[in-house]
Amino acid sequence: MKILVTTDFYLPHITGVTTVVVNEQNMLKQLGHEVRLLTIGKSPVSSYTGGVYYMKGSRIQPLRDSQLTLSYRDPLLDDILSWKPDIVHSNNEFITMGWARRIAETLDIPLIHTCHTDFTRYDASRRIRHTLWDTLMATIVKRRVRYCDLLISPSLSHSHMLERYHVNQPIVVLPSGIDLERFQRPVGKEEIASLRASFGFTEEHCTLVSVCRLSSEKRVNRSIDDFFLLSFLEPSARLLLVGGGPKEESLKKQVADLGLEGLVVFAGAIPSEHVPLYYRLSDIFISSSVRESQGLGFVEAMASSLPVVLREDHSLGFSVEEEGCGFICDESHSFVHALALLVSDKQKRKEMGERAKQASERFSLTCWADSLISVCKTTLDTSGKRNDRRHNHQGGKHAVEQGNTH
Repeated sequence: MKILVTTDFYLPHITGVTTVVVNEQNMLKQLGHEVRLLTIGKSPVSSYTGGVYYMKGSRIQPLRDSQLTLSYRDPLLDDILSWKPDIVHSNNEFITMGWARRIAETLDIPLIHTCHTDFTRYDASRRIRHTLWDTLMATIVKRRVRYCDLLISPSLSHSHMLERYHVNQPIVVLPSGIDLERFQRPVGKEEIASLRASFGFTEEHCTLVSVCRLSSEKRVNRSIDDFFLLSFLEPSARLLLVGGGPKEESLKKQVADLGLEGLVVFAGAIPSEHVPLYYRLSDIFISSSVRESQGLGFVEAMASSLPVVLREDHSLGFSVEEEGCGFICDESHSFVHALALLVSDKQKRKEMGERAKQASERFSLTCWADSLISVCKTTLDTSGKRNDRRHNHQGGKHAVEQGNTH
């Protein structure tokens, strides 16, 4: 199968969409499919290299992690059309989606689109009235995806957003896969002990870790408040906050005001290749976020054999409590109680961590790639049958008209 993937976000910019697109390139090629990618480059000249079409970029760059193009009749278009992909897979609702639609319509091939963004999470941070923001985004998203044959949603909660937007296209829930092996590779005990010591953690301490952007929608301030209560019940508990963001300074002030210096440590933003090590030095993963579009950070923690204590797991598509790998808490009392239980019981942490690792396997890249190909094939079959019916209908109508003329 020939698959053209379109995206606004691509290397060297590292985003969640970039990661998914790169994984798609690699995995579908391993499965024997021919994959090419259409994105926007920095150069003022369009080019094709290594299976990637780079449309010429504009000097205007509204987002720091993506490029903008003002090109409409790009010379790359003829090359793409002559390659004749079987299906187009779009990954962004804005710049490159217009190109995806034109290519699909010109070649009369299916267009599928993955909606990666949970737009509802932005209204809180921007202080926009929820109903007004929802109405605006519903209008924009519904209009942008109206030409798609199928929409892919990364989670059940995300698909509910699309349903609330009253989109008319069929929706398939397909969680994005992650490279589980990254979080399961052996790490030397000395390396882990050294990093723990650099944060002031000893073997007697039980380390809670939060790995996320320090922004308002992640509600890290709630995690700190709950840890404050936990610190009275379990003095051996420590909290490690991995990530940077606009709320970092206010969160540090919160820690100081609560007298938690030394108990709560800010690791700051770290390179993505080092993230697995921070999971491995920890004992429990926590999150107070209730607006995750995919919850991939939860999966990374589970793949690292960590029990998880969350405010929600709707983004995962399964219950961590039923799987026996964590707790879901809807208020501070239950959140602190669950943490106290795990901090005081090392054996329970180990057992839940093993079950968490098993539960994470459903998010492997192999499972995801197989499911994505199945979705593409089904869409192709459905599109072919629809076209056959249309052509047969047109042919039958033409025959009737001819019969009437005679």
